[in-house]
Amino acid sequence: MRMIKSLITLCLLFIFLDVFSQASEERPSAFFSLGARYNYGFVIRHSKALPEETQSNPVGYQLDAGWHFIGEKARDYCNCYPRLGLSFYYWDYRNPDILGQGLTLMAFAEPFFKARDRLRFSARAGLGLNYQNMPYDSVNNPLNLAYSTHFAFAVLLNFNAGFRINEQWTLSLGINYNHISNGGVKLPNKGLNYPTVSLGAEYYFRKAVFPEPARKQTRSAFQPSWQGNVSVFLGFKGIQEDEELYFVKGLSIQGGRRISPASAFAGGLEYIYDDSELAMSRIYTSITEKAVNRLSGFGAYEFSAGDITFFFNMGIYLYSPDRHTSLLYQRYGFRLKIWRFLSTGLSLKAHGHVASFFDVRLIGVM
Repeated sequence: MRMIKSLITLCLLFIFLDVFSQASEERPSAFFSLGARYNYGFVIRHSKALPEETQSNPVGYQLDAGWHFIGEKARDYCNCYPRLGLSFYYWDYRNPDILGQGLTLMAFAEPFFKARDRLRFSARAGLGLNYQNMPYDSVNNPLNLAYSTHFAFAVLLNFNAGFRINEQWTLSLGINYNHISNGGVKLPNKGLNYPTVSLGAEYYFRKAVFPEPARKQTRSAFQPSWQGNVSVFLGFKGIQEDEELYFVKGLSIQGGRRISPASAFAGGLEYIYDDSELAMSRIYTSITEKAVNRLSGFGAYEFSAGDITFFFNMGIYLYSPDRHTSLLYQRYGFRLKIWRFLSTGLSLKAHGHVASFFDVRLIGVM
């Protein structure tokens, strides 16, 4: 009951702030909305190491609060009408003895396309924190190799179709890919991957009228440009052989071309020094001390929404003495501009379906 009361209080506060901020505006720059969705899906057995007993069909109950921006500046960034907001989920993994239940709080960015039409489409990317109540335990829960900590990071990718009943009510149908992982802080950590289908409704507290964009002016104002940045980062990870945490230090250099106000493609080089590999080399003779050093090349796609940029990297190792790890990896992350030429951010590195580590980074823009 306390949680429900807190959510109701938070929603009422959002409503008050939205009404107060828009009361003096004849033409608001953003519309506030609340939504609710029901999710149903299945757990992917993405690794042979995961026992068949972890298979299930999770259900999720979702509440959304968001601000849908309609100003010219927001429109120019992505040639769309973006929405930023927060989502809260209650997950029942329908496997109480192994996977249990979870709670997720997530921030999301959601560009809309054909927002003025009756049938409109959007894509949502989200990153947040997840709490789950049945982590791995060698005695009490040895079959849960998906997660071993109560807290983990949550990642979402969503494609959504919305049907506008009127200027305040919208029905939504979505396809979602959900992932939780502790980022390699403690093992086992195979991760939990579960696609879902969601059905729900959204309510705008004012009539959401989306203006016709000035397409010609928007296109002529932007000029493609070259850009680059240098990142230094610090991460940490665990190994299954002990309970220690080991640092991962790194340097990344990239250059690319911005093809629109919101999108850019890039490539670069990344060097890391992984202390966990040194610990592993002392345990296994098959791992050399040189494995602490790795050099890789990568390609990247970036999507910007104001001062926030989301990025996805696909990399390949050019120098990697540790042959126990795949030669290919992915990196998911975001950065936030804190000064004209300086940003900070977070990212997750993964080898296929297995998360390697999270890092905090400082980025200088060239």
